[in-house]
Amino acid sequence: MKTKILALIIACLVMVSCTEEFITKDFDKTRYVPGTFYNTKDHAAQALNAAYATLNQWANGYVWDVGILHFVLGDDLYETGYAAGFTPWGPISNFDIQSNQGPIGNVWNSYYGNILVCNNAIDVIPKAQKEANDPNFTEADVNMMLGQVLFLRAFYYWNLAQYWGDDKVVIRRTPPQSEDEFVMAPAPADSTVAFIESDLKKDQTLLASGLNNTAGYEKGRVTRGAVTALLGKLYMNRGMYDKAAAEFKKILPGVGDAAYGTYTLTQNFRDNFTRTTENNTESIFEVQMNNMNSSAGWGNNDVNWLFQNWTLNRTSWDIMWWNFAVPHIKLDEYEYWTETIGGVPTTVYDYRVYSTFWGVPNGAHFTDQHGVEKDYLAQGWDDETVIGQKGVFGIRKYALDKASEAPTGLDPLWSDNNVRLIRLGDIMLLYAECMANINSSNLSPADPNSAIYWLNLIRDRANNVANDQPNLYSARTGIRGQLPTAQALMAEKGWTLMQLIEHERYVEGYCEGWRKEDLLRWKKGSDYVKFKPSWKGYQSLILPVPQTEADRNPNF
Repeated sequence: MKTKILALIIACLVMVSCTEEFITKDFDKTRYVPGTFYNTKDHAAQALNAAYATLNQWANGYVWDVGILHFVLGDDLYETGYAAGFTPWGPISNFDIQSNQGPIGNVWNSYYGNILVCNNAIDVIPKAQKEANDPNFTEADVNMMLGQVLFLRAFYYWNLAQYWGDDKVVIRRTPPQSEDEFVMAPAPADSTVAFIESDLKKDQTLLASGLNNTAGYEKGRVTRGAVTALLGKLYMNRGMYDKAAAEFKKILPGVGDAAYGTYTLTQNFRDNFTRTTENNTESIFEVQMNNMNSSAGWGNNDVNWLFQNWTLNRTSWDIMWWNFAVPHIKLDEYEYWTETIGGVPTTVYDYRVYSTFWGVPNGAHFTDQHGVEKDYLAQGWDDETVIGQKGVFGIRKYALDKASEAPTGLDPLWSDNNVRLIRLGDIMLLYAECMANINSSNLSPADPNSAIYWLNLIRDRANNVANDQPNLYSARTGIRGQLPTAQALMAEKGWTLMQLIEHERYVEGYCEGWRKEDLLRWKKGSDYVKFKPSWKGYQSLILPVPQTEADRNPNF
Protein backbone atom coordinates (compact mmCIF):
# COMPACT_ATOMS: atom_id res chain seq x y z
CA MET A 1 0.00 0.00 0.00
CA LYS A 2 2.75 2.48 0.92
CA THR A 3 4.44 1.84 -2.41
CA LYS A 4 1.21 2.73 -4.24
CA ILE A 5 0.82 5.86 -2.17
CA LEU A 6 4.41 6.76 -2.97
CA ALA A 7 3.76 6.48 -6.71
CA LEU A 8 0.63 8.61 -6.40
CA ILE A 9 2.47 11.32 -4.46
CA ILE A 10 5.22 11.50 -7.07
CA ALA A 11 2.66 11.62 -9.86
CA CYS A 12 0.83 14.53 -8.27
CA LEU A 13 3.99 16.47 -7.57
CA VAL A 14 5.27 16.05 -11.11
CA MET A 15 2.17 17.85 -12.34
CA VAL A 16 2.61 20.78 -9.97
CA SER A 17 3.12 24.24 -11.41
CA CYS A 18 4.60 26.71 -9.01
CA THR A 19 7.12 29.49 -9.12
CA GLU A 20 8.86 31.68 -11.68
CA GLU A 21 8.58 31.18 -15.43
CA PHE A 22 10.79 28.12 -15.61
CA ILE A 23 8.39 26.26 -13.33
CA THR A 24 5.12 27.67 -14.64
CA LYS A 25 5.34 26.68 -18.28
CA ASP A 26 2.44 24.71 -19.70
CA PHE A 27 3.74 21.18 -19.31
CA ASP A 28 2.44 18.08 -20.96
CA LYS A 29 -0.22 16.73 -18.61
CA THR A 30 -0.12 13.24 -20.12
CA ARG A 31 -1.42 10.62 -17.73
CA TYR A 32 1.35 9.43 -15.45
CA VAL A 33 2.19 5.73 -15.69
CA PRO A 34 5.11 4.66 -13.49
CA GLY A 35 8.01 3.34 -15.52
CA THR A 36 6.83 4.71 -18.88
CA PHE A 37 6.07 8.40 -18.39
CA TYR A 38 9.61 9.79 -18.38
CA ASN A 39 10.71 9.46 -21.97
CA THR A 40 11.27 13.04 -23.22
CA LYS A 41 13.31 16.08 -22.26
CA ASP A 42 10.12 17.87 -21.22
CA HIS A 43 9.21 15.00 -18.93
CA ALA A 44 12.64 15.16 -17.30
CA ALA A 45 12.15 18.90 -16.84
CA GLN A 46 8.84 18.20 -15.10
CA ALA A 47 10.60 15.91 -12.63
CA LEU A 48 13.22 18.59 -11.96
CA ASN A 49 10.68 21.37 -11.60
CA ALA A 50 8.61 19.24 -9.23
CA ALA A 51 11.70 19.21 -7.00
CA TYR A 52 11.84 23.02 -7.16
CA ALA A 53 8.11 23.16 -6.43
CA THR A 54 8.70 21.62 -3.01
CA LEU A 55 10.27 24.92 -1.91
CA ASN A 56 7.05 26.90 -2.12
CA GLN A 57 4.26 24.43 -1.50
CA TRP A 58 1.78 25.04 1.28
CA ALA A 59 2.34 21.58 2.74
CA ASN A 60 6.09 21.18 2.30
CA GLY A 61 7.68 24.52 1.53
CA TYR A 62 8.60 27.93 2.84
CA VAL A 63 5.10 29.40 2.75
CA TRP A 64 3.99 27.91 6.06
CA ASP A 65 5.46 25.64 8.79
CA VAL A 66 8.90 25.25 7.21
CA GLY A 67 9.12 29.01 6.64
CA ILE A 68 7.74 30.01 10.03
CA LEU A 69 10.24 27.81 11.84
CA HIS A 70 13.05 29.28 9.73
CA PHE A 71 12.26 32.76 11.06
CA VAL A 72 10.99 32.29 14.64
CA LEU A 73 13.48 29.77 16.05
CA GLY A 74 15.83 32.21 17.74
CA ASP A 75 15.53 35.47 19.66
CA ASP A 76 14.60 37.87 16.86
CA LEU A 77 10.82 37.51 17.27
CA TYR A 78 8.64 37.37 20.39
CA GLU A 79 5.02 36.33 20.67
CA THR A 80 2.31 38.99 20.86
CA GLY A 81 -1.09 38.50 22.52
CA TYR A 82 -2.44 37.33 19.18
CA ALA A 83 -0.14 34.29 19.19
CA ALA A 84 -2.38 32.66 21.78
CA GLY A 85 -4.68 31.75 18.91
CA PHE A 86 -1.78 30.55 16.80
CA THR A 87 -0.83 27.51 18.82
CA PRO A 88 1.65 26.00 19.21
CA TRP A 89 3.84 28.67 17.59
CA GLY A 90 3.94 30.87 20.69
CA PRO A 91 5.43 28.08 22.83
CA ILE A 92 7.77 27.04 20.00
CA SER A 93 9.10 30.59 19.71
CA ASN A 94 9.77 30.46 23.46
CA PHE A 95 11.63 27.14 23.06
CA ASP A 96 8.91 25.17 24.80
CA ILE A 97 9.21 22.55 22.09
CA GLN A 98 7.53 19.16 22.41
CA SER A 99 7.74 16.09 20.20
CA ASN A 100 3.94 16.00 19.79
CA GLN A 101 3.57 19.55 18.47
CA GLY A 102 2.14 19.56 14.96
CA PRO A 103 4.66 21.90 13.30
CA ILE A 104 7.61 19.86 14.54
CA GLY A 105 6.23 16.78 12.79
CA ASN A 106 5.16 18.81 9.78
CA VAL A 107 8.63 20.24 9.17
CA TRP A 108 10.25 16.81 9.60
CA ASN A 109 7.77 15.23 7.17
CA SER A 110 8.09 18.14 4.76
CA TYR A 111 11.82 17.73 4.34
CA TYR A 112 11.57 13.97 3.89
CA GLY A 113 8.69 14.41 1.46
CA ASN A 114 10.78 16.86 -0.52
CA ILE A 115 13.71 14.44 -0.51
CA LEU A 116 11.37 11.80 -1.96
CA VAL A 117 10.55 14.09 -4.88
CA CYS A 118 14.24 14.87 -5.40
CA ASN A 119 15.14 11.18 -5.35
CA ASN A 120 12.46 10.50 -7.93
CA ALA A 121 13.94 13.17 -10.20
CA ILE A 122 17.48 11.84 -9.71
CA ASP A 123 16.19 8.40 -10.69
CA VAL A 124 14.16 9.31 -13.77
CA ILE A 125 16.11 12.14 -15.44
CA PRO A 126 18.90 9.89 -16.83
CA LYS A 127 16.30 7.29 -17.81
CA ALA A 128 14.32 9.89 -19.72
CA GLN A 129 17.40 10.89 -21.68
CA LYS A 130 18.07 7.28 -22.67
CA GLU A 131 14.43 6.68 -23.62
CA ALA A 132 14.10 9.92 -25.58
CA ASN A 133 16.79 9.17 -28.18
CA ASP A 134 16.73 12.92 -28.80
CA PRO A 135 19.90 14.66 -30.08
CA ASN A 136 18.68 17.84 -28.36
CA PHE A 137 18.65 16.05 -25.00
CA THR A 138 22.31 15.56 -24.21
CA GLU A 139 24.43 14.26 -21.34
CA ALA A 140 25.27 17.89 -20.61
CA ASP A 141 21.55 18.59 -20.18
CA VAL A 142 21.25 15.64 -17.80
CA ASN A 143 24.22 16.89 -15.79
CA MET A 144 22.73 20.37 -15.44
CA MET A 145 19.41 18.93 -14.30
CA LEU A 146 21.01 16.52 -11.84
CA GLY A 147 23.24 19.25 -10.44
CA GLN A 148 20.19 21.31 -9.54
CA VAL A 149 18.19 18.52 -7.97
CA LEU A 150 21.17 17.13 -6.04
CA PHE A 151 21.59 20.56 -4.48
CA LEU A 152 17.95 20.62 -3.45
CA ARG A 153 18.27 17.19 -1.85
CA ALA A 154 21.46 18.25 -0.05
CA PHE A 155 19.73 21.43 1.11
CA TYR A 156 16.89 19.44 2.67
CA TYR A 157 19.29 17.04 4.37
CA TRP A 158 21.35 20.00 5.57
CA ASN A 159 18.26 21.47 7.21
CA LEU A 160 17.31 18.17 8.83
CA ALA A 161 20.80 17.98 10.33
CA GLN A 162 20.65 21.60 11.50
CA TYR A 163 17.32 21.12 13.27
CA TRP A 164 17.64 17.57 14.61
CA GLY A 165 21.37 16.91 14.70
CA ASP A 166 23.68 14.95 12.42
CA ASP A 167 22.88 11.69 14.22
CA LYS A 168 19.11 11.80 13.65
CA VAL A 169 19.06 11.88 9.84
CA VAL A 170 17.75 8.93 7.84
CA ILE A 171 19.59 8.87 4.51
CA ARG A 172 17.65 7.73 1.46
CA ARG A 173 19.45 7.87 -1.87
CA THR A 174 16.58 6.43 -3.93
CA PRO A 175 12.78 6.31 -3.68
CA PRO A 176 11.72 3.59 -1.20
CA GLN A 177 10.83 0.32 -2.90
CA SER A 178 9.48 -1.54 0.12
CA GLU A 179 7.76 -0.86 3.41
CA ASP A 180 10.96 -1.70 5.30
CA GLU A 181 12.63 1.36 3.81
CA PHE A 182 10.12 3.61 5.59
CA VAL A 183 11.56 2.59 8.98
CA MET A 184 15.29 2.85 8.38
CA ALA A 185 17.69 3.73 11.18
CA PRO A 186 19.36 7.14 11.19
CA ALA A 187 22.90 7.29 9.84
CA PRO A 188 25.91 7.91 12.08
CA ALA A 189 26.65 11.62 12.41
CA ASP A 190 29.85 11.50 10.33
CA SER A 191 28.03 9.59 7.57
CA THR A 192 25.36 12.31 7.37
CA VAL A 193 27.97 15.03 6.97
CA ALA A 194 29.89 12.97 4.42
CA PHE A 195 26.71 12.30 2.41
CA ILE A 196 25.75 15.98 2.18
CA GLU A 197 29.35 16.91 1.39
CA SER A 198 29.52 14.29 -1.38
CA ASP A 199 26.34 15.56 -3.07
CA LEU A 200 27.51 19.17 -2.96
CA LYS A 201 30.99 18.39 -4.29
CA LYS A 202 29.44 16.46 -7.15
CA ASP A 203 27.13 19.42 -7.81
CA GLN A 204 30.08 21.76 -8.18
CA THR A 205 31.23 19.68 -11.14
CA LEU A 206 27.79 19.16 -12.66
CA LEU A 207 26.93 22.88 -12.48
CA ALA A 208 30.21 24.16 -13.91
CA SER A 209 28.14 26.00 -16.55
CA GLY A 210 25.32 26.97 -14.21
CA LEU A 211 26.48 30.32 -12.85
CA ASN A 212 24.49 33.34 -11.72
CA ASN A 213 25.93 35.22 -14.70
CA THR A 214 25.77 32.45 -17.31
CA ALA A 215 24.00 33.79 -20.40
CA GLY A 216 20.66 32.07 -20.87
CA TYR A 217 20.67 30.35 -17.46
CA GLU A 218 17.29 31.14 -15.96
CA LYS A 219 17.15 33.36 -12.90
CA GLY A 220 16.14 31.51 -9.79
CA ARG A 221 17.71 28.21 -10.69
CA VAL A 222 20.31 26.65 -8.44
CA THR A 223 23.79 27.89 -9.33
CA ARG A 224 27.31 26.66 -8.73
CA GLY A 225 27.68 29.59 -6.34
CA ALA A 226 24.70 28.44 -4.28
CA VAL A 227 26.20 24.94 -4.05
CA THR A 228 29.51 26.38 -2.90
CA ALA A 229 27.88 28.61 -0.29
CA LEU A 230 25.95 25.68 1.19
CA LEU A 231 29.05 23.49 1.25
CA GLY A 232 30.84 26.26 3.14
CA LYS A 233 27.97 26.43 5.63
CA LEU A 234 28.12 22.66 6.11
CA TYR A 235 31.77 22.98 7.11
CA MET A 236 31.30 26.22 9.04
CA ASN A 237 28.62 24.96 11.38
CA ARG A 238 30.85 22.01 12.29
CA GLY A 239 33.92 24.08 13.09
CA MET A 240 35.85 23.19 9.93
CA TYR A 241 36.99 26.77 9.37
CA ASP A 242 39.76 26.12 6.86
CA LYS A 243 37.46 24.10 4.61
CA ALA A 244 34.61 26.59 4.99
CA ALA A 245 36.87 29.54 4.18
CA ALA A 246 38.13 27.83 1.03
CA GLU A 247 34.56 27.42 -0.24
CA PHE A 248 33.31 30.86 0.74
CA LYS A 249 36.31 32.56 -0.85
CA LYS A 250 35.37 31.16 -4.27
CA ILE A 251 32.28 33.42 -4.42
CA LEU A 252 33.58 36.55 -2.66
CA PRO A 253 33.92 39.77 -4.66
CA GLY A 254 37.46 40.75 -5.62
CA VAL A 255 39.13 37.54 -4.50
CA GLY A 256 36.76 34.86 -5.80
CA ASP A 257 36.92 32.48 -8.71
CA ALA A 258 34.83 33.59 -11.70
CA ALA A 259 34.19 29.91 -12.44
CA TYR A 260 31.78 29.95 -9.49
CA GLY A 261 29.88 33.09 -10.47
CA THR A 262 30.14 36.79 -9.76
CA TYR A 263 28.43 38.31 -6.73
CA THR A 264 28.42 41.86 -5.38
CA LEU A 265 26.67 43.64 -2.52
CA THR A 266 23.68 45.70 -3.57
CA GLN A 267 24.17 49.40 -3.02
CA ASN A 268 20.83 49.64 -1.22
CA PHE A 269 20.50 47.25 1.74
CA ARG A 270 16.72 47.10 1.36
CA ASP A 271 17.01 45.71 -2.17
CA ASN A 272 17.55 42.33 -0.54
CA PHE A 273 13.95 42.27 0.70
CA THR A 274 11.61 43.81 -1.87
CA ARG A 275 9.55 42.06 -4.52
CA THR A 276 10.89 44.28 -7.33
CA THR A 277 14.57 43.54 -6.61
CA GLU A 278 14.55 39.74 -6.44
CA ASN A 279 17.44 37.62 -7.76
CA ASN A 280 19.82 40.56 -7.61
CA THR A 281 23.63 40.57 -7.58
CA GLU A 282 23.74 39.75 -3.86
CA SER A 283 21.27 36.86 -4.06
CA ILE A 284 22.77 33.37 -3.88
CA PHE A 285 19.71 31.21 -3.23
CA GLU A 286 16.09 32.23 -2.78
CA VAL A 287 12.68 30.60 -2.89
CA GLN A 288 10.97 31.69 -6.10
CA MET A 289 7.40 32.86 -5.58
CA ASN A 290 5.20 33.25 -8.62
CA ASN A 291 4.84 36.86 -9.85
CA MET A 292 1.15 37.38 -9.25
CA ASN A 293 0.94 40.32 -11.64
CA SER A 294 1.64 37.91 -14.51
CA SER A 295 -0.52 35.08 -13.20
CA ALA A 296 -4.11 34.30 -14.07
CA GLY A 297 -4.85 33.31 -10.49
CA TRP A 298 -3.32 32.31 -7.23
CA GLY A 299 -3.44 29.54 -4.69
CA ASN A 300 -1.63 28.14 -1.70
CA ASN A 301 1.39 27.21 -3.79
CA ASP A 302 1.76 30.68 -5.28
CA VAL A 303 1.72 33.11 -2.38
CA ASN A 304 3.80 33.57 0.72
CA TRP A 305 1.80 33.29 3.95
CA LEU A 306 4.63 34.16 6.32
CA PHE A 307 5.16 37.85 6.66
CA GLN A 308 1.75 38.93 7.92
CA ASN A 309 2.79 37.21 11.15
CA TRP A 310 5.48 39.76 12.07
CA THR A 311 5.54 42.75 9.73
CA LEU A 312 2.76 45.30 10.23
CA ASN A 313 0.49 45.35 13.26
CA ARG A 314 -3.31 45.63 13.23
CA THR A 315 -3.27 49.38 13.77
CA SER A 316 -1.11 49.81 10.69
CA TRP A 317 -3.16 47.40 8.58
CA ASP A 318 -6.11 45.73 10.22
CA ILE A 319 -5.93 42.61 8.06
CA MET A 320 -2.54 41.61 9.54
CA TRP A 321 -2.28 38.56 11.78
CA TRP A 322 0.68 39.97 13.76
CA ASN A 323 1.53 37.01 15.98
CA PHE A 324 5.13 38.09 16.63
CA ALA A 325 6.90 41.38 17.24
CA VAL A 326 10.21 42.81 18.44
CA PRO A 327 10.53 44.21 21.98
CA HIS A 328 12.19 47.61 22.18
CA ILE A 329 15.21 46.21 24.03
CA LYS A 330 16.31 44.43 20.85
CA LEU A 331 17.21 47.77 19.30
CA ASP A 332 19.89 48.28 21.98
CA GLU A 333 22.48 46.35 19.95
CA TYR A 334 22.28 48.81 17.06
CA GLU A 335 24.65 51.78 16.89
CA TYR A 336 23.39 55.35 16.80
CA TRP A 337 24.72 58.89 16.82
CA THR A 338 23.42 62.41 17.38
CA GLU A 339 22.96 64.92 14.58
CA THR A 340 21.46 68.40 14.58
CA ILE A 341 18.52 68.16 12.17
CA GLY A 342 16.34 71.24 11.70
CA GLY A 343 18.16 72.86 14.59
CA VAL A 344 17.29 70.00 16.97
CA PRO A 345 19.77 67.42 18.36
CA THR A 346 18.43 64.14 16.95
CA THR A 347 19.24 60.46 17.46
CA VAL A 348 20.01 58.73 14.17
CA TYR A 349 20.40 54.96 14.04
CA ASP A 350 22.55 52.68 11.93
CA TYR A 351 20.75 53.11 8.61
CA ARG A 352 19.94 49.39 8.54
CA VAL A 353 17.49 50.00 11.37
CA TYR A 354 15.18 51.94 9.05
CA SER A 355 15.13 49.08 6.54
CA THR A 356 14.74 46.38 9.19
CA PHE A 357 12.03 47.67 11.55
CA TRP A 358 8.66 49.35 11.62
CA GLY A 359 7.98 51.68 14.55
CA VAL A 360 11.45 53.19 14.93
CA PRO A 361 11.35 56.90 15.89
CA ASN A 362 11.10 58.86 12.65
CA GLY A 363 11.16 55.58 10.74
CA ALA A 364 9.29 54.28 7.72
CA HIS A 365 5.79 55.43 6.81
CA PHE A 366 3.08 53.03 5.74
CA THR A 367 0.22 53.90 3.39
CA ASP A 368 -2.82 51.76 4.12
CA GLN A 369 -5.51 50.39 1.80
CA HIS A 370 -7.49 53.63 2.15
CA GLY A 371 -4.55 55.72 0.96
CA VAL A 372 -3.81 57.07 4.44
CA GLU A 373 -0.10 57.56 5.08
CA LYS A 374 0.85 56.71 8.66
CA ASP A 375 4.10 57.73 10.30
CA TYR A 376 5.71 55.53 12.96
CA LEU A 377 3.53 57.04 15.70
CA ALA A 378 0.26 56.65 13.78
CA GLN A 379 1.16 53.01 13.19
CA GLY A 380 0.67 52.52 16.93
CA TRP A 381 3.84 50.70 17.90
CA ASP A 382 4.40 52.71 21.08
CA ASP A 383 1.06 51.50 22.43
CA GLU A 384 1.75 47.79 21.94
CA THR A 385 3.16 45.47 24.62
CA VAL A 386 5.47 42.46 24.32
CA ILE A 387 7.23 40.59 27.19
CA GLY A 388 5.36 42.93 29.54
CA GLN A 389 7.09 46.00 28.14
CA LYS A 390 5.33 48.76 26.24
CA GLY A 391 6.74 49.90 22.93
CA VAL A 392 7.56 47.34 20.26
CA PHE A 393 8.66 47.09 16.63
CA GLY A 394 7.60 45.12 13.58
CA ILE A 395 9.81 43.75 10.81
CA ARG A 396 9.97 45.90 7.68
CA LYS A 397 12.15 43.41 5.78
CA TYR A 398 9.91 41.76 3.17
CA ALA A 399 7.00 44.11 3.96
CA LEU A 400 5.19 46.41 1.54
CA ASP A 401 5.43 50.14 2.19
CA LYS A 402 2.03 50.72 0.64
CA ALA A 403 -1.04 48.52 0.41
CA SER A 404 -1.27 49.57 -3.23
CA GLU A 405 2.06 47.82 -3.91
CA ALA A 406 0.40 44.43 -3.46
CA PRO A 407 0.13 42.41 -6.69
CA THR A 408 -2.97 43.12 -8.75
CA GLY A 409 -5.90 41.05 -7.58
CA LEU A 410 -4.04 39.59 -4.61
CA ASP A 411 -5.44 39.93 -1.13
CA PRO A 412 -2.87 42.25 0.50
CA LEU A 413 -2.56 39.90 3.47
CA TRP A 414 -0.29 37.70 1.36
CA SER A 415 2.83 38.27 -0.66
CA ASP A 416 4.64 36.98 -3.73
CA ASN A 417 7.99 38.25 -2.42
CA ASN A 418 10.77 35.68 -2.77
CA VAL A 419 12.29 34.33 0.45
CA ARG A 420 16.04 34.94 0.39
CA LEU A 421 17.76 31.99 2.07
CA ILE A 422 21.41 32.74 1.25
CA ARG A 423 22.87 36.10 0.26
CA LEU A 424 26.38 37.46 -0.13
CA GLY A 425 26.25 39.59 3.03
CA ASP A 426 25.77 36.40 5.05
CA ILE A 427 28.66 34.66 3.32
CA MET A 428 31.01 37.63 3.73
CA LEU A 429 30.38 37.68 7.47
CA LEU A 430 30.80 33.91 7.72
CA TYR A 431 34.11 34.22 5.90
CA ALA A 432 35.12 36.93 8.38
CA GLU A 433 34.28 34.51 11.18
CA CYS A 434 36.46 31.87 9.55
CA MET A 435 39.33 34.34 9.40
CA ALA A 436 38.80 35.24 13.06
CA ASN A 437 39.10 31.58 14.00
CA ILE A 438 42.06 30.88 11.71
CA ASN A 439 44.13 34.00 12.50
CA SER A 440 42.50 36.38 14.97
CA SER A 441 45.63 38.54 15.20
CA ASN A 442 45.30 39.73 11.60
CA LEU A 443 43.43 43.02 11.93
CA SER A 444 44.65 44.62 8.71
CA PRO A 445 41.81 46.51 6.97
CA ALA A 446 43.60 46.11 3.62
CA ASP A 447 44.09 42.33 3.75
CA PRO A 448 41.28 40.12 2.35
CA ASN A 449 42.58 37.39 4.66
CA SER A 450 41.57 39.55 7.61
CA ALA A 451 38.09 39.51 9.15
CA ILE A 452 38.27 43.30 9.42
CA TYR A 453 38.43 43.68 5.63
CA TRP A 454 35.02 42.01 5.14
CA LEU A 455 33.42 43.63 8.15
CA ASN A 456 34.34 47.04 6.77
CA LEU A 457 32.74 46.24 3.40
CA ILE A 458 29.49 45.33 5.13
CA ARG A 459 29.59 48.39 7.38
CA ASP A 460 30.47 50.70 4.51
CA ARG A 461 27.40 49.50 2.58
CA ALA A 462 25.32 50.12 5.71
CA ASN A 463 26.33 53.81 5.54
CA ASN A 464 25.01 54.21 1.99
CA VAL A 465 22.16 56.62 1.42
CA ALA A 466 18.95 54.63 0.90
CA ASN A 467 16.23 55.85 -1.43
CA ASP A 468 13.37 53.96 0.25
CA GLN A 469 11.30 56.89 1.49
CA PRO A 470 12.20 60.61 1.47
CA ASN A 471 11.21 61.01 5.15
CA LEU A 472 13.86 58.57 6.37
CA TYR A 473 17.11 59.89 7.79
CA SER A 474 18.85 57.22 5.73
CA ALA A 475 17.42 58.75 2.53
CA ARG A 476 18.93 62.24 2.85
CA THR A 477 20.82 63.01 -0.34
CA GLY A 478 24.54 63.16 0.25
CA ILE A 479 24.31 62.37 3.98
CA ARG A 480 26.01 59.04 4.59
CA GLY A 481 25.70 57.17 7.83
CA GLN A 482 28.27 57.62 10.58
CA LEU A 483 29.12 54.02 11.45
CA PRO A 484 32.84 53.93 12.26
CA THR A 485 35.18 51.36 10.77
CA ALA A 486 35.18 47.88 12.25
CA GLN A 487 38.54 48.40 13.92
CA ALA A 488 37.42 51.74 15.42
CA LEU A 489 34.25 50.18 16.84
CA MET A 490 36.23 47.26 18.23
CA ALA A 491 38.56 49.67 20.02
CA GLU A 492 35.72 51.89 21.24
CA LYS A 493 33.76 48.99 22.75
CA GLY A 494 36.75 47.00 23.95
CA TRP A 495 35.42 44.01 22.03
CA THR A 496 37.22 40.93 20.87
CA LEU A 497 37.12 40.19 17.17
CA MET A 498 34.44 37.55 17.71
CA GLN A 499 32.29 39.99 19.71
CA LEU A 500 32.55 42.40 16.79
CA ILE A 501 31.49 39.67 14.34
CA GLU A 502 28.58 38.60 16.54
CA HIS A 503 27.39 42.21 16.65
CA GLU A 504 27.62 42.59 12.89
CA ARG A 505 25.74 39.37 12.16
CA TYR A 506 23.01 40.49 14.55
CA VAL A 507 22.44 43.91 12.98
CA GLU A 508 22.93 42.82 9.36
CA GLY A 509 20.83 39.66 9.43
CA TYR A 510 18.06 40.45 11.91
CA CYS A 511 15.01 38.27 11.16
CA GLU A 512 16.51 36.51 8.16
CA GLY A 513 16.82 33.10 9.82
CA TRP A 514 20.55 33.42 10.51
CA ARG A 515 20.11 33.56 14.26
CA LYS A 516 19.31 29.90 14.88
CA GLU A 517 22.50 28.85 13.09
CA ASP A 518 24.60 31.42 14.90
CA LEU A 519 23.37 30.62 18.42
CA LEU A 520 23.95 26.92 17.80
CA ARG A 521 27.40 27.37 16.24
CA TRP A 522 28.50 29.77 18.99
CA LYS A 523 27.14 27.40 21.67
CA LYS A 524 25.45 30.19 23.58
CA GLY A 525 24.54 29.36 27.16
CA SER A 526 21.40 29.56 29.27
CA ASP A 527 21.87 33.23 30.21
CA TYR A 528 22.35 34.52 26.65
CA VAL A 529 18.79 34.65 25.28
CA LYS A 530 16.49 36.92 27.28
CA PHE A 531 12.73 36.67 27.82
CA LYS A 532 12.42 33.25 26.23
CA PRO A 533 11.35 31.23 29.29
CA SER A 534 12.28 27.77 28.02
CA TRP A 535 15.69 28.66 26.60
CA LYS A 536 18.25 26.39 28.29
CA GLY A 537 21.21 27.16 26.08
CA TYR A 538 22.13 26.23 22.53
CA GLN A 539 20.83 22.71 23.10
CA SER A 540 17.32 24.21 22.95
CA LEU A 541 17.82 24.62 19.21
CA ILE A 542 18.00 20.84 18.66
CA LEU A 543 14.45 19.67 18.02
CA PRO A 544 13.01 16.42 19.38
CA VAL A 545 12.21 13.69 16.88
CA PRO A 546 8.45 14.00 16.24
CA GLN A 547 6.37 11.63 18.33
CA THR A 548 4.60 10.36 15.21
CA GLU A 549 7.96 9.32 13.76
CA ALA A 550 9.08 7.69 17.00
CA ASP A 551 5.81 5.76 17.13
CA ARG A 552 6.18 4.29 13.65
CA ASN A 553 9.95 3.88 13.46
CA PRO A 554 11.43 1.71 16.24
CA ASN A 555 14.91 3.06 15.44
CA PHE A 556 14.09 6.32 17.24
